[in-house]
Amino acid sequence: MNTRLLLKIGLAISVSINFVWVTRQLSSLGANLSARASYDELLLAPEYDKDGRDLYAAPMTKGGSSAAAHASSPSSSPFDPRGKPLPSHPSPNAELQDLVGSNRPESEQDCGHDLVYVDDHVLPDSVTHPPGRLVPRLLHITAKSRCMTHAFANNINKWKNVLGGKYSIYIHDDDAVNKFIYQRRWVEFPELKEVLGCVTAGAAFADIWRYIMIWEYGGIYSDMDSIANKFSVDTIRPTDDAFFLVEMMGFPSQYWFAASPRHPIMYLSAKQALQTMAFRNDIADNKHLAKLTGPGATKVAIILFMQFAGVETNGYLKEGVYEGTHGRRVTVAGSKEMPNEWVIREMKTKKGNYAKMGMTHYHESRGIFNQQHKNQNIRCLDQRYKMHVDFTADWVNIV
Repeated sequence: MNTRLLLKIGLAISVSINFVWVTRQLSSLGANLSARASYDELLLAPEYDKDGRDLYAAPMTKGGSSAAAHASSPSSSPFDPRGKPLPSHPSPNAELQDLVGSNRPESEQDCGHDLVYVDDHVLPDSVTHPPGRLVPRLLHITAKSRCMTHAFANNINKWKNVLGGKYSIYIHDDDAVNKFIYQRRWVEFPELKEVLGCVTAGAAFADIWRYIMIWEYGGIYSDMDSIANKFSVDTIRPTDDAFFLVEMMGFPSQYWFAASPRHPIMYLSAKQALQTMAFRNDIADNKHLAKLTGPGATKVAIILFMQFAGVETNGYLKEGVYEGTHGRRVTVAGSKEMPNEWVIREMKTKKGNYAKMGMTHYHESRGIFNQQHKNQNIRCLDQRYKMHVDFTADWVNIV
């Protein structure tokens, strides 16, 4: 046997071995992609589970086919939201702990001069989500940082004293808020991340965040400068589906409210706020945020909530229980004559405390934004378009 023949045999064996290895790899990849539909979806849809199951897919029938496949609409695509359930949360406190647990200072000393570190107060799901209760015992508060002034920290400690026996209390700092918004796929709010590219005030961002947080997990939202007065750990009854206070203007409160997960008022509030922001002609104009994303948005949401059920209202509600769309309800407490009866809306020195924490009041945001962007008048639709085609743009808009 000559040398040339030996080389040919060796080459054939090598090629054969490599071919078998490549075939196995392609077979494995093919099975994986078959389970997950396409490689693009691996990149674009992080909501796919490790086993390739689409977390947003319609439930399967006994025959093994998707219930959505039997509908007349083409809802076989994993990106078509029709007929597909929203994700559930079997361990909400564990999820929320993971959400808010990042970016914490190692010790209180890391907070700097005149600021104190504020931690969460976490109870087990068996306490916060007892069977038969609609509004979970969760209190959500957002702040730029967990490092707060003594005044704000004392406020939160008062909430812990009032609710701590039955409620988990979570502090959502900027890192947690961004993680919640940007690291999830919101099939019910497909415009969310794009429209937030037009938001230039932290107050508007916090408005939109609070609606979606309560929509997703339920519980109470409270501004960090609001203080419990008559409100107690048992004020919200197990049968209450949503719970609002009456502001001094006579409409339901937006600085403090509670709702069960997936409540229509939260969905409609978020949609209203996003819609008003989506087509602004000047994204730096934050003069009327109260009407755009704040109390104005929740007022419109409550009007729609009742109108969809055939009940006309102007949004100025008195104390009582009101029926709305899809058989859902909202409880309203208090009166405009005594707006602080249940919760004291705000402490008197909050502006100075905001400044100490590096927070910008929305009335001051326009000047700062214009200074950063050389007084350009930026329309939201143009901003949204550039988001997809201009990869050199600076998207640090919120001031």
